[in-house]
Order: sequence, then structure tokens, then C-alpha cells
Amino acid sequence: MPAFAVLRIQKLKSWGDIAGAGKHNQRERDTPNADAARTGQNRLLVGDAAANSVDTIKEAIGGQRIRSNAVLGVELLLSASPEYFRPSAPQQAGTYDADRLEAWSQATTKWLNEQYGSRVIKATLHLDEATPHIHALLVPLDDKGKLNCRALFGGTRHTLSALQTNYAQAVAPLGIGRGIANSRAQHQKVSQYYTLTQGQAIPPMPEPQTYAPLVMPNKVVRMSDERMMQYEREAATKGATAQREALRPAMEALKNENTLLRHRFAQIQKANARLDAERKDLRRELDKVRALDIGSVLSQIFKAKGPYKAKDSEEPYYILPDKREVLTQGNRWKIADAQRGKGAIDLVMTLRGYGQESLDNAVGELARHFGEEKATADYAAAVIENAAEAVRSAARDFMPEKERSQTRGGITR
Repeated sequence: MPAFAVLRIQKLKSWGDIAGAGKHNQRERDTPNADAARTGQNRLLVGDAAANSVDTIKEAIGGQRIRSNAVLGVELLLSASPEYFRPSAPQQAGTYDADRLEAWSQATTKWLNEQYGSRVIKATLHLDEATPHIHALLVPLDDKGKLNCRALFGGTRHTLSALQTNYAQAVAPLGIGRGIANSRAQHQKVSQYYTLTQGQAIPPMPEPQTYAPLVMPNKVVRMSDERMMQYEREAATKGATAQREALRPAMEALKNENTLLRHRFAQIQKANARLDAERKDLRRELDKVRALDIGSVLSQIFKAKGPYKAKDSEEPYYILPDKREVLTQGNRWKIADAQRGKGAIDLVMTLRGYGQESLDNAVGELARHFGEEKATADYAAAVIENAAEAVRSAARDFMPEKERSQTRGGITR
């Protein structure tokens, strides 16, 4: 199944958010999705491991005034679907092909440096989770050095979509495709990445939920109809809320899995369209080298009559002016018992009595009657057939004696 690029962003609006992201990326706090036995394999691709992320970003911002709602940092998550890292076993979490990983890591790091340069504070490759991915922490400074997240990432679906396309183009040489373009892209949280790429199972649907019932008035007999109806409405609302909250994890997982499936479906559609185009191109090329029709050559050049069909055969035959019969089968032909061959060129050479040195005469005669393109196609078909026969002959000559004795008609039993 085709692999697709993954890009998610998370805007960080407080120093606490930045500190938390740094601790997560450096594994300085508990990370449920990570395998502690493999944490030592993680790599720092950009930045200083000893540097404090908050201090580094503050230093980059400098003394400029910071708005109360400003985005102080941006966490960028970059990855690819499991089909790229482990094509033979996408569901085998925690495994990857080392060469594919290295190629993707280099391409992604190059893209980060070209796209954001010194704005990237740190970039960490995580190999201790289900699928390799890179967390990049950067400070959103515009070209004038001002804190301006909108200048880099915008605030619209179109801007994020363009960024995802840009990254997908950077890793396209690795066989990683673009996800669904123009598909209501949103600034999704980095946490949504895990459902999309880690192969997490969808939680089972919960059982019907129970809840603490509302307290009924002590004197039920004095409860008015209106009060009873209000009680029923409140009880129903409370029950529905409890059930909805219980369903939330499963519904969120289903939603994300649906996104993943739509990505894969779009990739399959693109692959099918490409294969269909290649098939049509191949058909056009085959049409160009398809041999001339033997019956047409007999009728137009040699004035043969036919086609006729014998009672004991389904194959057509033609009668030459000298009364000789030519039996045809596809592009094969047979004259009496001794003369037989394949293709229009051989037929012309046989009926004209040409030797091999007169091949040009036969091709020229076909060109005059059927045009240069068709004559060229027949000549090409003959060359291809001769080449194929030469290869088959060489293969037979090379075959060990034991295998050769088991070979009949070029087909090994």
C-alpha cells in the first residue's frame, strides 16, 4: 500500500507548554507510548542537547514586546505512514528498515534547514515508539526577526495544506506520497499523529453506562406533572451525557482511522490512474510495432483471392494467381508443405524469390503499398521476434544437459 507523508503542528502559547514539549522530546518525563528499552536509540538531529528550550527561545525573541496571545513556539511533527518504514509488515510496531529510515531522516532534516534555518531550536528523531518520527521545536520569527507565527504558518486551511504539499515534495523521491490534498486540512494536534501512524487499535465499544440518578422529592405524591417531566428530562440528559463521554475515545479513534483510510484510498486511486496511463502508453507502443496483416499483403501486393475456409480447418487460406494456396494463422503463413514462415517481410521475400541481401527490396515494397509507418512497424516486430528467438536459443545452449533433456518446445516441464 502506498506510503504518505505526515506533518502536524502544535502552537505553544506559554513557557510551560514549551518546557513540557522539551521534557517530552528529551524523555525527561513519563511517555506512555515510548519503549524505555529503546529510548537510547533516539537522536538529536538539530540543536544542543544540554540547552534549555525555554531559555533558547527567549534568547531568540530578545527584548521585543510579546503580546498576551502570542505564539511563543511551534512544535512540528514529521513522519511517514508505517508502509514506508516497514513495507513488508506495516502493523509490526517498533520495527523499521534502517536504510529507509536514514534516507527519510536526511531528507527531512534537509527540508527543515532549508525551510526554517536557524529558527529550528531542536529536532529530535524518536525511535522508541511504534513508528519513527521527528519532533522539531522552532521559534516563529518572521524575516524581520519579529515574533509572528502567522507569517510562517498562517491561520488558514490553505496555508497548512501548502506546507504539507511542500514537505511531501521533499520526500517524494523516496516513494512517499502526498496525503489527500484540499481535504479540509486542519491544524491538528500533534497527539492525533499517534492514531494515524502508530497502528493503535480502536477501543471496544463501551457497555451502556450507569449514572447516579437524580434525587426524587420525598413526597412523590405531591409532585406536579410539570416537575415530573422536568425530572425525566434531566435524567435523560444525564444518561445521554454519560454514554457520550464513554463513547468519545472510540469515536475519536474511528474518526482518525477514517482519515487514514481516506489517505490510503487517495494514494491507491493515484497509483491506479498512473498504471492505467502506463497501460495505454504501452498499448500505443504495441500498436506501432504490430505486424502487418498477412491477408492484406496477399490481397494487395500479390492479388491473391480469399480468404477461404476449408471444411476441415478453421484457419483461412488464400489462392495466388498461380493457383498456389497460402494457409494463414495469425501472422504465420504456409505455402504447400515446404515453404512456411512468419511475418509480412518473410512472405514478400519468399514469394518474390529474394535472398537475404534483398531485404531492403521487401521492406520497400511493403512501404509503397502500406506506408512507411506500417512497414517500419512490421520490420520492428520482426527484429523483436528474432531477438527473442536468439535469447531463447542462447538460453537452451547454456542449459545443463540434465535440464535440457526436460525441456520441450522452449518450455521447462
